[in-house]
Amino acid sequence: MVFSSYQFIFIFLPLTYLAFLMAHRLAGWHGAVHVLAAASLAFYAMWGWKLFIILLVSLAFNFVMGRQIAARQEKSKTGRGLMLAGIFVNLTLLGYLKYTNFFIDVVNQAAGTGFNHVALLMPVGVSFYTFIQIGYLIDAYNGQLIRSNFSRYIVFGAFFPCVTAGPLVMQREIMQQLDGRQDSAFDLRRLVTGLTMFGMGLFKKVALADTIAPYANTVFDGVASGGAANFATSWIGATCYALQLYFDFSGYCDMALGAAFIFGICLPLNFDSPFKASNISDFWRRWHMTMTRFFTNYIYTGLAMGGMRAAMTRGGGRAEKFLRTAAIPSVVTFFIAGVWHGAGWTMVVYGLVHGLAIAICLGWREFAKVRLPYVAGWALTMSVVISALVIFRSPDLGTAGTLLANMWGLGNLGLAGAVAPAQGLHIEDAVSMIVLFGAVVLLLPNTQQILHKDWISSDSKPAVAALEAGLLAWRPALASASVMALAYTVSFTTMGSGGTFLYYQF
Repeated sequence: MVFSSYQFIFIFLPLTYLAFLMAHRLAGWHGAVHVLAAASLAFYAMWGWKLFIILLVSLAFNFVMGRQIAARQEKSKTGRGLMLAGIFVNLTLLGYLKYTNFFIDVVNQAAGTGFNHVALLMPVGVSFYTFIQIGYLIDAYNGQLIRSNFSRYIVFGAFFPCVTAGPLVMQREIMQQLDGRQDSAFDLRRLVTGLTMFGMGLFKKVALADTIAPYANTVFDGVASGGAANFATSWIGATCYALQLYFDFSGYCDMALGAAFIFGICLPLNFDSPFKASNISDFWRRWHMTMTRFFTNYIYTGLAMGGMRAAMTRGGGRAEKFLRTAAIPSVVTFFIAGVWHGAGWTMVVYGLVHGLAIAICLGWREFAKVRLPYVAGWALTMSVVISALVIFRSPDLGTAGTLLANMWGLGNLGLAGAVAPAQGLHIEDAVSMIVLFGAVVLLLPNTQQILHKDWISSDSKPAVAALEAGLLAWRPALASASVMALAYTVSFTTMGSGGTFLYYQF
């Protein structure tokens, strides 16, 4: 069951909200939290009982392990051993479920063996809820744990708006909101604001992302099946996929924040107009923001500090210091981030491309005296982002190589002629959509800017939000209600043909 389904919108969400209100009336927030925990488990169980068992075991194990770590003296040797053991168990389970068959392929290719793939389950959102709980164990070791019962822990580790594809929440972000609440469960303005945010995300997913998806699929699937492509169709396919993923993930993030806000819980922002970024570092501060935060806090920072100590010990020059404290940590961090996204050489290369791009960006800041104008920086950033997304979307490196060669002048430079992927690809329609959707991305404020008067995130509100929204700022009025009614109507009439969110596969 996905957010953009009739079952979720007309059955699961209303029934959960009614149960939430009744529980709060009878037992206060203690009862309301129990309902949210039960609803979250029920939501995930609909993906399959075996997947539900894996989630439940993961939650129980990490809840107990976190308590055991917190019971020790802060940063004690015993606590450190328990933390490392807990992380090892989590990564072992994730590695077995997600990477076993990739490892078998690597061994077969390297050693010429013929091991068969293992039949494995692939729990939806396993990377997300595993890393959320690894962060919980680290917080326990650092003495930052907020004690809770198991129901509150379930809301933190498996809250239904974010269990399948994020955001990657931190335990204090959720636990602090559940601790000692005295407000009412029902708040009309909060309900309207949450449904508005949810509706904006739903429209992005089904009316924008799913509409442009066929143009991207035609090109990528055509090349993957052995067809030819030229310069124009390769760029069209790549740009259409970039916009598809943009609106798909942006829509999911809006729907997650909106659904959570209905129940009085604010989630962190996970998407902030990344295609407006003028450099690759800024892009990753805006795209999948909580993933960037997680890898920065728990991987990059440790590597950079270790590199700093090594550079100070060796007494190396400026270039060596930069390599140890910025370049190498960036490449290693994004290599891990690429592998985290999925098992395959495409994900490895995708991570390395972004790691190298970040290292070059940081090096340019460190050593170059010239600062690029915004337009030049934006064009360079988007060329890297779109090219890397070709690798991200392609089923194999061969497909990615063909498309990238065409895009960058190493392949078929023809602008016309019958090519296999272009059969059924209406180029004029695709280009029109690219122009229209691109204008939406670059010229309009994002959803949190539109809703800046009713801030729905656990992050602090930037002062610029009010300025950038302008006349499009949302307010509870007839005009806003009419626009949202139209958006919901369009979404309901088209969402039956859509699929799951793209990030569900990670």
